[in-house]
Amino acid sequence: MKVQLRYAGLPFIGAFAVHYWFVVFEGARAERWEVWQRKNAGGTSIGHVHCNLKHPDDGVGGGPYRIATEWQGEAALRIHAVLREIETRYPDCHRYVLWPGPNSNSFVAWVLEQAGIDFRLGLRGIGRGYYRRNT
Repeated sequence: MKVQLRYAGLPFIGAFAVHYWFVVFEGARAERWEVWQRKNAGGTSIGHVHCNLKHPDDGVGGGPYRIATEWQGEAALRIHAVLREIETRYPDCHRYVLWPGPNSNSFVAWVLEQAGIDFRLGLRGIGRGYYRRNT
C-alpha cells in the first residue's frame, strides 16, 4: 500500500492557492480522498468529504497535479485507517468554509495529524492551520 499527497493550483488563483488531496493505492486500485466545496457532489460522499469524486490524476482546473510526497508501509496504513473512519471521526464532514476553514487543506492537515504524520502543507495550502488555531 502507498498513499500519495497530491496538489494542484486552483482556477484563477493557482499562483496563491492550491488544493490538496490523497490518493490511496492498494494494488491496481486507487482511491482519491478530498474535501470539495459542494456537498454530495459525486463519488462516495459524506457531506463535503468525497472518495473518487474525480479521477486520481485529474487536477482541479488550475493546472495538472503534482505529488507533494508519498508514504508507504506503516505510515500509509495509518493514513488509510483514518480515511476509512472519516464518517465517524472527521468533525466537519458537513461544513465547508473557504477561509479560514474547514476546507480541503484543513481536511488533509487533520488527517495527517490524526495519523501521526509530521508533514506541513505548503504556504499556498490555504486553511492548513485551521485545526491548530481552533483546538
